[in-house]
Amino acid sequence: MPAAPKSFLPALATFITLSFTYTAVSARNEGSTIDAARTRWQQQMMRGNQALSHGM
Repeated sequence: MPAAPKSFLPALATFITLSFTYTAVSARNEGSTIDAARTRWQQQMMRGNQALSHGM
């Protein structure tokens, strides 16, 4: 006799909740990293432009 089918909804709800939480935390950290890299690039670009224009 085959096993009675079990509901997959609790497992699915748990998976969705955990994956959403993990994604939200990871995205926040990645956003901070990208912002820091953009700031460094902008500062380097500004210093390079100033060097090329002799500080003007």
